[in-house]
Amino acid sequence: MKNKILTLIFILYIFFFAVGSLIARDRDFSDMENRELADMPKLSGKTLASGDFFEDFETYLSDQIICKDFLMKLKVSSNLALGQTKVEDVFFGDGDMLIKEYVNPYNQLGKNIGYINEFVDANPEFEFTWLIVPNACVIYEERLPNYAQCYNQNEVMAYIIGTASDNMNVADCTRELMDAKEEYIYYNTDHHWTMNGAYIGYGVLCEALSVDALSKDMYNIRVASDEFLGTLYSSAPTFSQGADSIILYENPMGEYKVEYLDTGDVSDSLYNYDNLNIKDKYTTYLDGNHAIMKISSNSSNKEKLLVIKDSYAHCLLPLLADNFSEIYVVDLRYYHQSVSELARAEGIERIVFINNLDFLSTDNNFLWLE
Repeated sequence: MKNKILTLIFILYIFFFAVGSLIARDRDFSDMENRELADMPKLSGKTLASGDFFEDFETYLSDQIICKDFLMKLKVSSNLALGQTKVEDVFFGDGDMLIKEYVNPYNQLGKNIGYINEFVDANPEFEFTWLIVPNACVIYEERLPNYAQCYNQNEVMAYIIGTASDNMNVADCTRELMDAKEEYIYYNTDHHWTMNGAYIGYGVLCEALSVDALSKDMYNIRVASDEFLGTLYSSAPTFSQGADSIILYENPMGEYKVEYLDTGDVSDSLYNYDNLNIKDKYTTYLDGNHAIMKISSNSSNKEKLLVIKDSYAHCLLPLLADNFSEIYVVDLRYYHQSVSELARAEGIERIVFINNLDFLSTDNNFLWLE
């Protein structure tokens, strides 16, 4: 009798997911995974003969299975309860914190430093500053699970400083972030720093640029959302994970114009408030990733700045906008034109790199620097 009940349960399970997945409306996008989902592949003699149809159909079924988000959380939560401490490259840290793994970086890191040094040395007419930001794995090393290891980012930072061009002014904000580690400076569910952390980096960068950082009391600081579940949560979702807060620093005296030169969109705000209502709430800061943008402000400093950045800069640039009346911003993942020609055409004298260590160690787009 027991075997019959188990068999019936198994048949009902298969029937529910097979039939449910077929009759349920296909989803175009997964908020949980923050990606587009596969469509039903088209059947043709060519795709059938090559086997592409069956491969694409398997991907389609995997993407469109009913209750997929629930099943993902059930699987990860079960494994966590059984003692698993890591999913893919994400550790389950103490204090409800997800921490991205950092592995030996030197292969790609060495190439990227070479590209940057070559660019700096080939353009001596510009003044270069490089803000390098550590990741949570070094600031909160004590929160890693027992026996979990991340490659030593302090060692990597020393290597970068030692090998950077003599024409590059390197600013390291590790010590300042370590001193503030009891504050909310990195997200628990995302690989970025919070705007509190970015404010600390902003102070270090301003010192390197010899400009005065605005004090915190100049801003209206508020929690714009407390429902943010970031990229690390997408890789390791559980039922028990608490959400993060999106914090905004808004200068009531500031006047801004943001021109997204890759799309033609223009905004009078440094924040896209509509994005507080989507899953990837980090895109509230400067509307997320863009190839090139121009930020203008009512700053009394008329000096122009060009920033070459990754996404850690998104919540720092709204602060830096109060120090320069014009800032051009490029992201080498999407901008593949000459940066030096852009700087000369716009009369820019100072170029700033803003990179986090994980990005600097893995991204392969620095080769576009010229």
